[in-house]
Amino acid sequence: MAEETKSNWQDIFNLKKVCSRYRVDIWQCPQVLFLVMGFIIIGAILVTYELTKTYQEPEIAALIVLAVSAILFVIGQIIVTSFERIAESSLAKSEFVSIMSHQLRSPMSSIKWQLNMLISEDLKSNSATEKLFGFLEGIYDQNEKMIRCVSDLLEVNRIEDKDIALKPEFFSISALTEKVIDEYKKDAAMANVNISSFFQPDVPLSYADQDRIKKVIEHLLDNAIRYSLSGGEVNISIEKRSNNIIWKITDQGAGIPKEDKKRVFEKFFRSQNAARYKSSGSGIGLFIAKSIIKLSGGAINFASDENKGSTFWFSLPIKKIQ
Repeated sequence: MAEETKSNWQDIFNLKKVCSRYRVDIWQCPQVLFLVMGFIIIGAILVTYELTKTYQEPEIAALIVLAVSAILFVIGQIIVTSFERIAESSLAKSEFVSIMSHQLRSPMSSIKWQLNMLISEDLKSNSATEKLFGFLEGIYDQNEKMIRCVSDLLEVNRIEDKDIALKPEFFSISALTEKVIDEYKKDAAMANVNISSFFQPDVPLSYADQDRIKKVIEHLLDNAIRYSLSGGEVNISIEKRSNNIIWKITDQGAGIPKEDKKRVFEKFFRSQNAARYKSSGSGIGLFIAKSIIKLSGGAINFASDENKGSTFWFSLPIKKIQ
């Protein structure tokens, strides 16, 4: 008990460490605000006492008490807001555990089922070669989904810890986009979605972290396919505009409800349409995309009409090759 009390007192005086653990600014840290509140209350009582001794009129004394009460109310509100932020963070972590458990469980269950089929009696004959290949391909695809999921989680952690190191280089964003489109052709075919593209021929080389820009393109294309209706089309365009390269993707899908638009780029947020269209996802893709584009010196935004589709775009500044 004595050691625990000693530790608590050490935490109180090591405020920077405590606030860092909560990942909030020092003036939003509950311990700091409680100390400030305590000092202000003591000071307010003393000042009120002295002032009411000086001014005998009850009206002035009442005004002094009201002013002090208002100050204490404002500080109390700041403390409540800080605790709400911590509570929201705790809720986000709980939602994260729930979402990721579901996201990882589905591909793992699929892998288990397919592995059971591989070792069953039905696949021991030579005639089962084609079927065997299909199962192996399914295992590979599900494994890739798990790898991407874990990579995204690590990326979120790096972004939050401000420990993300970009490795910029010159590359063709058009060629990179074509590569991503090829990788997602199978997903698009399964969803009965057609992908079309138009790349301006004179688009200069981009200067950014190619691997991370690839992640951005993957997340945007994956979202467009998943939220598209069967028979819909996804169009990707790239053009040079002023001193920027503009990358844009348009779908004819579910769109985003008006009340959800302000939260689209929030971590772990999933639109109401995710449940309505039974679309899987962890709710971190757009958070990662916005963070990467911002760190790359660009901007990202969107326009959407519910039940009509969405357009997402990002820009990257053009840098001349030395």
